[in-house]
Amino acid sequence: MGQPEPARAWLILLALLVPSEAVVRAVLDGNASTVDFADLPALFGVPLAPEGVRGYLMEAKPANACHPIEGPRPGNGSLGAIVLIRRYDCTFDLKVLHAQRAGFEAAIVHNVRSDELVRMAHVYEDLRRQIAIPSVFVGEAASQDLRVIVRCDKGAHVLLLPDYPPCPDLDCHPVLAVSWVLGRALALLASVFLVLRLLWGWLWARWSRGPEVKPRAGQKAQVRTFTRRNDLCAICLDEYEEGDQLKILPCSHTYHCKCIDPWFSQAARRSCPVCKQSVAGTEDGSDSTVDSLGDEDPSLPGHRPPIWAIQARLRSRRLELLAQAGSQGHSSATSVGVAEATVPSQRPPEPL
Repeated sequence: MGQPEPARAWLILLALLVPSEAVVRAVLDGNASTVDFADLPALFGVPLAPEGVRGYLMEAKPANACHPIEGPRPGNGSLGAIVLIRRYDCTFDLKVLHAQRAGFEAAIVHNVRSDELVRMAHVYEDLRRQIAIPSVFVGEAASQDLRVIVRCDKGAHVLLLPDYPPCPDLDCHPVLAVSWVLGRALALLASVFLVLRLLWGWLWARWSRGPEVKPRAGQKAQVRTFTRRNDLCAICLDEYEEGDQLKILPCSHTYHCKCIDPWFSQAARRSCPVCKQSVAGTEDGSDSTVDSLGDEDPSLPGHRPPIWAIQARLRSRRLELLAQAGSQGHSSATSVGVAEATVPSQRPPEPL
């Protein structure tokens, strides 16, 4: 017989509200020891109270309780009676209703030839409304053990509890297990985010500083093509001609390649002739940078104008002043050149 839609909805709601598993606890040896058996509460009747239902156990007569059964025997003190009923032959709600009418406090229905636990549901709505006692379902092995305990210990009784005893493992508490996994995952993500943030900050700071400038002592001489006539070579004292190959040392002093290369050919004197600063990588300009200087003193990207260009302008100005002073003192152009050549040697060494 099919059930109406409201009844199906109530069954689903009861399945969610009733504890998924409970326990039948056999108490023996004068409350000194206990044995627990798993069960499933029924979807009808009153739910088990938090403190449970306690009573001595009796087998139903008839065993399937499809007809009215005998009531509990008297003489057990303050304890009530709980009946043990066999499955099959009629509906669950009819069995439990017969147990209630016989005077039992609760009913335990056991499986036959199986230890599988079944969720007991009602079939008849009018019977469900009359049921006011709790009931649970156990496997066949649990029912046999309960019979043995009751027969061997006359003072033994059973206690129907709504839930299993606390379980120490996380597997027994899915919500705690999921929370633990999520907590670990969030902690891992936070650690990865922190590490990536620190790494990004370090890379950003390193990129902002730009490439590190090497010490000037390790810089190499550069070979350039001179295109102006406004300076003198400190070695030969000749003015630079357009098209001359000049070598500019890291200290910014400039010489003819044909003049400075023989100077560097002597290993003991591999330094600037003027300021005596050490120079690296000057063998014939083989690993030097070669370019052409225009008329406007172009500056390299990210750097100030070359010092040699500034010095060339200053020297050109000094030559003009010396030429004017020489014309007044009837001095020759050669003496002016000698005086200018001696100027770099009198200057203090430029800082590295």
